[in-house]
Amino acid sequence: MAPSIILGLVVSFTAEVALSGASPTYCSILQHISAKSNVDGGFTGFHNQNYGTSLLLPLSNNGLNKSPHRLTLRGAGEKVDLSGDGGVLKEIIKEGEGDSMPQKSDDVNVHYTGTLEKDGSKFDSSLDRHSPFTFKLGLGKVIKGWDIGVATMRKGEKAVFTIRSDYAYGAEGSGDKIPGNSTLIFEVELLRWNEKDVTNDGGVFLKSLDKKGTGWRHPDKTDEVKVSYTGWCNGAEFSRSDGVETVKLGSPASPLPLGVEKAICKEMKKGSNARVACAPAYAFGPAGLPGKVPPDTPVEYEVELHDWNAVHDVAKDGGIVVTCLGQLDTYGPLCDDAAKVRLLLEGRVVQADGTLGPAFLGPDDRELTVGDGALPEGLERGLEKIKKGQHATVLLSPIYAYGESGSAELGVPPNATVRFELTVSEVTPTYQLPLADKLAAAQRRKDQGNALFKDGKVEAALAKYDKAFKLVQYEQGEGDEAEQVKELKGTCHVNRAACFDKQGRGEDCISECNKALELKPANAKALFRRGKSYAGLGKVEEAVKDLQHVLTLDPSSAAAQQQLALVRAKQRAQDQKDKAVFSKMFSAPKKPAAAAAP
Repeated sequence: MAPSIILGLVVSFTAEVALSGASPTYCSILQHISAKSNVDGGFTGFHNQNYGTSLLLPLSNNGLNKSPHRLTLRGAGEKVDLSGDGGVLKEIIKEGEGDSMPQKSDDVNVHYTGTLEKDGSKFDSSLDRHSPFTFKLGLGKVIKGWDIGVATMRKGEKAVFTIRSDYAYGAEGSGDKIPGNSTLIFEVELLRWNEKDVTNDGGVFLKSLDKKGTGWRHPDKTDEVKVSYTGWCNGAEFSRSDGVETVKLGSPASPLPLGVEKAICKEMKKGSNARVACAPAYAFGPAGLPGKVPPDTPVEYEVELHDWNAVHDVAKDGGIVVTCLGQLDTYGPLCDDAAKVRLLLEGRVVQADGTLGPAFLGPDDRELTVGDGALPEGLERGLEKIKKGQHATVLLSPIYAYGESGSAELGVPPNATVRFELTVSEVTPTYQLPLADKLAAAQRRKDQGNALFKDGKVEAALAKYDKAFKLVQYEQGEGDEAEQVKELKGTCHVNRAACFDKQGRGEDCISECNKALELKPANAKALFRRGKSYAGLGKVEEAVKDLQHVLTLDPSSAAAQQQLALVRAKQRAQDQKDKAVFSKMFSAPKKPAAAAAP
């Protein structure tokens, strides 16, 4: 493979050095490749993409003979001239790992301390800020000496760079601390490169490896992931999965530290692998892992995410738990409310010991409309998290399944927890339905809401009215359908207002009535409910106006007459109270009593 020219990069030579007559101060390794220099400031290096491959270069003019030599940049206390003119000198004080070095455009992460050569005064340090510095290598984002020097480092390496002013801040200097024409001394530690700061605080870094994965999704923090992993502490392995393991993220039983779980959720896709480095706070903290990880010790993991099961707590109370088994790399439609679905379904009772009883339903291949009530409420709500082609389970507590009575017809006992297993084969999502079907589905949900409202289940009724409205929210229609859409939208607003009135949410009630009145200004129900809410908020004038409007539309409305009488009585009582207060404020002061005769 021909060597590629990489800006600001010096090749890492791997063999031993035997330099006859080499200068003890530094050796120049680029002097005889100057014909290929003058790229962005006069520095060009050669790099073999296999890393660590030896390269033979002729050297002269520095007390070295002209025969080729294998060179190394790995120190032994020797200063190495990286620029070929003495402008950037490097001395390794701590060896790094492996043979890989960062490349142009890589995001490198370092700690550093900078001092002036002339007096040793410190002008900057990332260590003082307790925050590593990250920059893109070789793009001129830092001084030229840094682009040259850091490109020669390996992970974990610590080196001292002596950088002449023309490779630093030149004749102008920088600020008050770096005078012009200053030679600078930097002690730099290369922490990592091309690793994402997962937590944005330096606590967790992820470096992608050879498997990039498929799809675009990442697991959620409560999902079940299928992973294989190895963990290291201080270079020694302390943990390894038994093949591919299923791990419930966020569970106390999870073998993975918090930092690894965060990296999986934020950065990893199905089939990808990565190296994850965790600071102690994201590893095992002050307690450590007895016998394996000392207290307050960083750890590293190599993780491969084979697949995961998405887990949804639909009702937010653990009563409807949907587990989608495996990830589909498709945009398949969801079984949303009113969608027409074909699925293979089986239901079983969960026994007291957690095992599953015999099937009380199915396996049954059936077609249905989601939300129409053909299945238990919890199952229909759970279906909305499942898409075409997905295999899933839905676990239901009794309240979302067959309740206190159970189902004698199906053989489900009272207060039974049940689990359904299903595979969705076909989905016609709501947005593909003709308007007539949407109108019919919206009407059914409105009727369901009315029944719930009459039973005093206001919150459940409100949810049904919401679903009804969403089915026609953006529809206009033509002819008779246009009138049906308009009428249904208005009814949903008025019914939502009734729910808010029951809940004492006066402002929300008024808002819904306003929307209904925009569609139909002579809507008596909307006017009545708005007037009642105005009265409850003490807006008597607005209340009287709305209630009088109702009576012009329906003079026989007993409810409006009664409410108007209440509002007026309340107003009279308030007027009398105000009159009494004002009379006291503006009455003439009493004359003082005459003094008694002696």
